[in-house]
Amino acid sequence: MRMAPWWLFLIGLVVTFPSSGQSQTTNLLPEEQNTIDVFRRSSLAVVHINARQRLALKYEDITPKSGVGTGFFFDREGHILTNFHVIEESNQIEVVLTDGRRLKARLVGTAPGMDLAALAVEVPASDVTPLSFSDSDSLAIGQKVLAVGHPLALHNTLTVGVVSSTRRTLDYLSPELEDSLIQTDTAINPGNSGGPLLNSKGEVVGIVTAILGDAQNIGFAIPANFARRVIPDLLRMGHPYRPALGFAGVPLNRYLADMFGIPLQEGFLVEEVALGSPAEAAGLRAGERAVTVGQQTIVLGGDIITAVNGQTVKTMGEIARALLAGRPGQKVTLTIYRNGQFLPVEFFLEPMH
Repeated sequence: MRMAPWWLFLIGLVVTFPSSGQSQTTNLLPEEQNTIDVFRRSSLAVVHINARQRLALKYEDITPKSGVGTGFFFDREGHILTNFHVIEESNQIEVVLTDGRRLKARLVGTAPGMDLAALAVEVPASDVTPLSFSDSDSLAIGQKVLAVGHPLALHNTLTVGVVSSTRRTLDYLSPELEDSLIQTDTAINPGNSGGPLLNSKGEVVGIVTAILGDAQNIGFAIPANFARRVIPDLLRMGHPYRPALGFAGVPLNRYLADMFGIPLQEGFLVEEVALGSPAEAAGLRAGERAVTVGQQTIVLGGDIITAVNGQTVKTMGEIARALLAGRPGQKVTLTIYRNGQFLPVEFFLEPMH
C-alpha cells in the first residue's frame, strides 16, 4: 500500500482540530458558556500586584520582603481595590495588567483592620474596563460565584464554586466585619488575595481576603456592600471614618437573659463607658455588677442598646456598621432600654484623631 507523505498527515491534523474545537464550542452548556463569558469580561479588569519592600543601603539596594496578590479596577480613573495585607510594609508596588503592561502604583488609602487598600495607576481611561459591584446582601447560600486572580503568581487563573455561607467572622478583622464575611468553597490560594469574587453577571459580590490554612476549600471574602461604603473614604481621606464612641459590652441572647433575669433577649448590653467619651457625655450608663460565668465575666445593670438611628442592632458589629456612613458633627440617636423603658440617647460624632 502506498503511504501518503508525512506532511499530509500534519495538514490533516491542522485542518481537523479547528473543526473539532468549533463543534465543542457550539455544544457548550449554557452554564459553561456563562462561566467563559464572565471570565473573558472580568479578566480585563483584574490586575496582578507585586509588592516589595526595598531598602537603600550605602552600597546596594536589597529587597528583604516581597509578595504577590490580586486587585481590580473599580472605576475609569485608574483606581484599584485590593487587600491591605497584600501591600502591607511595602514601599514599591507594581501592577501588571492583562496585556502584560507593568505600571507603578501609588497608595491612595488603607483600612488595615478591614483588610482593604486603594491604589492608583496612570492609565488611559479607554484602556480600563472596571468591574461593577452587586448587592452582596442578596447573596444566597448555594449561589454560583467565581474568583479571578493570580494564585501562586499564576496569571489570570479562574476558579468556580458556590457561596457556602454568609455572616462569618474572622477574629483579627475590625468589628465592622463581625458576622458579615462571605464563605465560599471556590478554590483560593496565596496570591488570590484582593481579587474579586463574582456572580454569574460578572459583578463583584466580594473581595477575597483569607483561607483557613488547616482546611480545604474554606475561603472568605469581604462583602461588596461593605467595600462600597469604605471606598469613598479611602479616596477622599486615605482612611475610613471610624468614630470612637467610648463604650464596650456584649450581645444579649436568650440564655443570658434567662440566667440573669434580663427582660430583653436581644440587644447590646453596655458593660463599660469610657471617661470623657461621647458615650459618657450623652448619658449612656455602664453596668455595676460583675458576674463570672465559666470563662466569661459579664457586667450587669447597664443600658441595652436596641437600635441606631432607628436601625435594629444586636451586636457591636452591627453598631459599627451602622455608624460607618456617619460624618463628624452628625447626630446619632441610640435607642436604649433602661429601667423598663425605651429611651433615646443622642450625641454628635466627633472627628477622628
